[in-house]
Amino acid sequence: MTEPCIQRSFGRQAFGSDPAGYDAARPAYPEWVFDFLRERCGLVADAATFEIGAGTGTATRRVLARGANPMVAIEPNERLAAFLRETIPDQRLIVVVAPFEDAVLQESSFDLGLSATAFHWLDEDPALMKVARLLRPGGWWAMLANEFGNSSLPDPFHDATKGLLGKPCNPAAGRGDVPFALDAIARFAAAVCPTRDAARRVYAVTNGQIARL
Repeated sequence: MTEPCIQRSFGRQAFGSDPAGYDAARPAYPEWVFDFLRERCGLVADAATFEIGAGTGTATRRVLARGANPMVAIEPNERLAAFLRETIPDQRLIVVVAPFEDAVLQESSFDLGLSATAFHWLDEDPALMKVARLLRPGGWWAMLANEFGNSSLPDPFHDATKGLLGKPCNPAAGRGDVPFALDAIARFAAAVCPTRDAARRVYAVTNGQIARL
């Protein structure tokens, strides 16, 4: 992996200046993603769930709608965390204002963990280790990402703006023009590295595919 063009610490405060505007502009995830989590990854009524980098709740609301309880949203930005609390008046929602690395959560107590277009802001090695410790035996881990700048897919908007914006700039670079967050092969290869034995019982869900680590 090449050196990131954005420091990971930048993402923890960069999106909170206008939470409402950020929420309005952020694209939603397709319905099939959450159906998939329900059918294959244990997202059922009263499934204890945590989300890393919940932001304004784009994925959080959909997971709650499918029965997550409790739904622990870990968000390092205070403004985004406040927006979550204000716009999701649900007693099942617990907002933890802290970076994931510092969040104090009970180990072996969750059925499902997920991160929606946010895991690339973390150092993957220790983050996956912590994810594995938080999940119960047989628990599931899901990483979701909206794709932008994937050269293998047609994207007229990207084609029209890449001269202005340049290639995707991401704190976790992948192979070629594909950021690490969108590079399923690179992520799975990293996750099964022998040095990550503690993470082997985590499940990753990406692009409709499941890989057991």
